[in-house]
Amino acid sequence: MAGVFTSDSSDPPVILYTQTGCADTPKVRAWLVEHEVEFTECNVTGDPEAARALYETGIFATPLLVVGERKLVGFRPEELATVLGR
Repeated sequence: MAGVFTSDSSDPPVILYTQTGCADTPKVRAWLVEHEVEFTECNVTGDPEAARALYETGIFATPLLVVGERKLVGFRPEELATVLGR
């Protein structure tokens, strides 16, 4: 798990679900870092707790970005900006 930068304490947590070998994960991670978004990364590969948390989202694909009640699958910069208010 990795957290970066700081955010307003009133912002919902940002969780990035990933898995080893996922082609879009590095793109999403780089976008978050570039835009100084604080996030927690949960790699589901070999981590039953992270896999269970991903399962509980109802989405079984990565990368999955969860921001409060909002969920975004894949690397879509325009939607990332909208969801994160950037």
